[in-house]
Amino acid sequence: AIEGARLRFGGQTSNDFSTRLMLSGHVAYGTNDYRFKYGLGFLYMFNTNPRRALSGSYLYDMVQLGQSQDAFSQESFFAVFFRRNPANKLSMLERYQLSYEHEWFTGFSNTFSFSHRKLFPVGDFPFIVFPDDQPVKIEDNIISAEAGIRFRLAFRERYILGNFTRITIGTEYPIFEIDYGYGIPGLFLSEYEYHRLQFQAKQWFNVASIGWSKYILEAGKIWGVLPFPLLKLQPANETFLFDEYAYNLMNYYEFIHDEYVSLYFTHHFDGFFLNRIPLMRKLKWRTVVHGRVLLGSLSEENKSYSAFPARRIDQTNPYYEAGAGIENIFKFIRIDAIWRLSYRDIYNSRNFGVFVSASLTF
Repeated sequence: AIEGARLRFGGQTSNDFSTRLMLSGHVAYGTNDYRFKYGLGFLYMFNTNPRRALSGSYLYDMVQLGQSQDAFSQESFFAVFFRRNPANKLSMLERYQLSYEHEWFTGFSNTFSFSHRKLFPVGDFPFIVFPDDQPVKIEDNIISAEAGIRFRLAFRERYILGNFTRITIGTEYPIFEIDYGYGIPGLFLSEYEYHRLQFQAKQWFNVASIGWSKYILEAGKIWGVLPFPLLKLQPANETFLFDEYAYNLMNYYEFIHDEYVSLYFTHHFDGFFLNRIPLMRKLKWRTVVHGRVLLGSLSEENKSYSAFPARRIDQTNPYYEAGAGIENIFKFIRIDAIWRLSYRDIYNSRNFGVFVSASLTF
């Protein structure tokens, strides 16, 4: 809806180039906005086990704010053809980012990071702020600089190691993450000072002979008066592709908070039900159920500081989603039916949807 046809070319070095340094980059062009976008990045491995890595990147490109870490990019073939709303809520982002990951011992690590972001409004929604005792300002951009530190504890976690990446194969104990960020005012024209703290705990565990469960508990708080793009935009999903880390029936910018707590719970029954049906036993399909709840708030200072998208909901009660699905279809396809159980009468809300995803289960 904004870029038109997006043409993109990118690349990444392989182990034949180096087993310590990986370089990547891309360039893209939109036939509607007539604008080139691009990005560059590097990853340098000091050590693979324990992991010691330095990475950096520069990005000048369109992004979707409020998208989960697990979501397909907006240019993905699947995201394009399984989109349920037009991609008309994008923002232009210029970002410099540098991080260093230091694993002290297996399962415990720190990540030190610094990022500088400049956000530009796109389309018909400008960034408008209402400073105290000052005229209303229409911002051409929003600039922030943030230094952060992350603690991650995963006792007895096991990995599959590569030269640059590693894949976790889990641990029977809870995994804890604490992420703190400080907005540095005045640094490289940064305009805002704030403190951001987020806590997450997740775990999977067997439940007797009826399958296994997983939960993700998350809580966060932001101290500071900020325009809405710098607040917590709860991760939404405007495609028909199931996203475990997003609210799949929530639209972008519906829920914006500076204080929140959320819980996701899923249970995989494996073959507990369908194996009792002869035909289903041969297909080896498996059942799964899941639910998600969110409760958050926004301070009066942040409500009155900037203009919000019209679709934002002033939350007073928890937001609920629940779903059921079948996985292991053709060994890798999963199909979920999901219901929105609260805030069902909001304009343009979708209260039921069928989602597809690909996952390997063992």
